[in-house]
Amino acid sequence: METRKIDNPEYTLKRSDRRSIGITIDRDGSIIVRAPLHEDPEKIARFVIEKRVWIHQKLATKKAINHAGHNREFVNGQGFLYLGKSYRLRFIDNDQTRKFEESSDGFALKLRHGYFELHESQKHNARNHFILWYKKQTEAKLKKRMPRYDKRVGVRVEKHRVSDLRHRWASLSRNGVVNFNWRSVMAPIWVFDYILVHEMAHMIVRGHSKEFWSLISRVMPDYKEHILWLNEHGADLDL
Repeated sequence: METRKIDNPEYTLKRSDRRSIGITIDRDGSIIVRAPLHEDPEKIARFVIEKRVWIHQKLATKKAINHAGHNREFVNGQGFLYLGKSYRLRFIDNDQTRKFEESSDGFALKLRHGYFELHESQKHNARNHFILWYKKQTEAKLKKRMPRYDKRVGVRVEKHRVSDLRHRWASLSRNGVVNFNWRSVMAPIWVFDYILVHEMAHMIVRGHSKEFWSLISRVMPDYKEHILWLNEHGADLDL
């Protein structure tokens, strides 16, 4: 892995056993150039130069999207996303504690009656409670949704992990473990499914070749709409 520059923006070059050169812009604006292991450095440089207008356009779009992202505060009435819908947060006081605890599922944060509810005493640790709750929901959704696509994609996920992937929605490790970002469960379920199918497809085709997108298209003919949604709204899927 190497770090280089072109027209000021810095990009990271990652070499692998892929067959072609590709460029991606991560959610944080990081530029990733992927190339075959033994590709000529000059050819890679020419490719990046040819794509510099596209790179700057994408960077401008990412900057605008991230600038529009919400900075949420953990206060009464603040909205938090789950499966594409916003639910307001309300803190529970001592008079409501007993009723609140009767429905306890082991998590301090609950989604009930159209509201996220959290006891006042946990206000200082609200963000961590949200992360734990989102991780639980992501895990539950994965277990429920994966069987829907096993046969359609042609592969079965044997191991998966829910964690904080920062600006990546999901990834596939070299040993075949699918890593899922807990933030992904904030998106609508059809977008969540796309992220899952994307990584399942990578279990068959590692790179983003025509073969890869053909596989995605066979499972999700409208996958480009899913990508567009993530590009336009992805920055908002955060705490």
